[in-house]
Amino acid sequence: MVAFCVAGSAAQLCAQTLGTMNMSGDSDFFADSIAQTKGPERRWHSFPGGRLSLNPSAAKTFVCDPTPADLALDLGGYVGSGVLRLPKVVSMSLLDSKGNKLTPASQRTDWFPHKLTVHSQHAGGALVSADDFFVDADSSLLRVIDVRNAGTQQLQLSGATPDKASLKWLAEKKALLVTAETYYFSVCFAQLTGAEDVPNTLSFSPDSNVDGWRITLPLEGGIGRYAMGFGFATRSESSAKAIERAQGTISRPASVSLANSRATMEAFLRKVPVPSVWGLDPQLAAGVTPEQHRQAYYMAWAFLHQSLVNALTENPKHPFPQMSLGKASLWADGEMRAPATCAWESLMGIQWLSLVDSATAWDVYMGIMSLVDEKGLLGGESLPSRKAETAWWIYQQAPDRKRLAEVYPAIKRYLIWREANPRWIWGNNKAADERDLEFVVSWLYDLGFAAQIAKELGLPDDAAMWKSKEAPAIVQMREWFFNDPERLHQLYFIERKAHSTPERSSERPIMTLTALWLRSLPDDMSTRLIALLKQQVRPELANAGFNYTKYPDNQFVALGMLDRGRSEARPFIEAILRDSIRVGEFTECLVSGKDNLPVLDGVKPSLFTALNIIDFTWLLNQVRCDSGRPQTFNIPSISTK
Repeated sequence: MVAFCVAGSAAQLCAQTLGTMNMSGDSDFFADSIAQTKGPERRWHSFPGGRLSLNPSAAKTFVCDPTPADLALDLGGYVGSGVLRLPKVVSMSLLDSKGNKLTPASQRTDWFPHKLTVHSQHAGGALVSADDFFVDADSSLLRVIDVRNAGTQQLQLSGATPDKASLKWLAEKKALLVTAETYYFSVCFAQLTGAEDVPNTLSFSPDSNVDGWRITLPLEGGIGRYAMGFGFATRSESSAKAIERAQGTISRPASVSLANSRATMEAFLRKVPVPSVWGLDPQLAAGVTPEQHRQAYYMAWAFLHQSLVNALTENPKHPFPQMSLGKASLWADGEMRAPATCAWESLMGIQWLSLVDSATAWDVYMGIMSLVDEKGLLGGESLPSRKAETAWWIYQQAPDRKRLAEVYPAIKRYLIWREANPRWIWGNNKAADERDLEFVVSWLYDLGFAAQIAKELGLPDDAAMWKSKEAPAIVQMREWFFNDPERLHQLYFIERKAHSTPERSSERPIMTLTALWLRSLPDDMSTRLIALLKQQVRPELANAGFNYTKYPDNQFVALGMLDRGRSEARPFIEAILRDSIRVGEFTECLVSGKDNLPVLDGVKPSLFTALNIIDFTWLLNQVRCDSGRPQTFNIPSISTK
């Protein structure tokens, strides 16, 4: 077994070095040091707590489109308990002397923690670029536009009226106003002057009709700097608030607003624990450099922070902040009162958030568990349990016993319900007799934390009750998933006595191997799992040889191997970390593709590969956090034999 030592109280962590990590963060962290200015493009961006995101992924496909030729600014987010999409809030084109739009030769997006910079380059040498960034958690936004080398050309800005909305130019306010059933948004314009980009409201008006608006702007000597301010408000907040917010974005120098947005992200990222080991073993790195590793690690934390959604005042049924699965994905299959909250990704996201911002983590968690009904069901997509674990994680960072006691009844109801329903429930997948090993393992994992919570709250009978459930569950695991002498199975249908149905037949080895972490498994069951592990793990291959990988499963498999002293542990950790970095976007899961490359799959962007990067970077730096509190341990080296 791998030995490790407890770090001490959460209050002490801020002054400690654990393993090869500085837990107090980097007070000099500079946002531009992790900018991604070479492909692949990252086009998600939001303000922490804001409702809107830039460039949301396409509906149903969960793919963020590449930068378009017209550098269109798309927005999407959450209003009340629904999803909102605002395509082409603004687009930009250069016009020739005859008023024809010119097609650029190339375009791209550069990612920074606090902004996106979009560029287009024209064959004649003209350069058009824009910095897009939110200025506050109200999702007020600025687009700062820069045009150079355009000769006699002009710049045209345009915008589309969203479906089921109306558009009006308010001359006295010098602002466009869009009115819809649940929201307003306003757009206004300014010319920027001087080194500080001081805004001067434009004296001329855009052309507008029911379909949209456009405005043509002069370029003196082929050069111009302009700003478009955007303000959003719900219907209950009023149109005046949307206009006020839009005008507020151009009431101060753009450089000041950008500096404030940078400071917001840097303040968070400076608290993030700092690894000293960057980079992967040369045998497994596949081109991933130490600098790419560092960039991906901090980018993952930025993505986590930007996935927060503050409490939406127009949704009184859920007066809590939410941790979205990944804001730009606009995933909305959670419980109907809080559809942005996923019963898996969101919980694991706030576990890690609690290490930097425990107060917000508590608020989000209390909101999630408030949705558990009297029978123990948490509505929406029903996913493996990490509920008790999350409570214990947050409690380790901020030991609020009152809150722990308040939420414990919901934890108890949920775990008792999950015991009878260890299965995936979503859409048409509702088979009551389905048993899924991944769900059983996660439930067993959560029982240990439930027992610790009960003991902490002075409930010895409950603590004993949770502990008593492990042995019978392992007997059932044997009957359901280990009953085939030829192979192990992930699924079992107890009424049909089958391991698959026409509707549910795909089994994934990584999910079966999650049972490795169970320290109390009988030897014969462990032996079969180890045999599958040896057969499956190929760290030199994409996804370490697995056809499919996902963070929670990767985590259990890695910890199981570490606790069993398996030599495969470190190569597996490095291979999964490598592929989570080189795939080029945060995603729900990875599958194996052509030419031994990992391929994005599932919801995109998603917290799962971001958390894989964070967690497995910590493991390589000899720190594990599965107890809820960072602990040091010795990770073995990769054998060169």
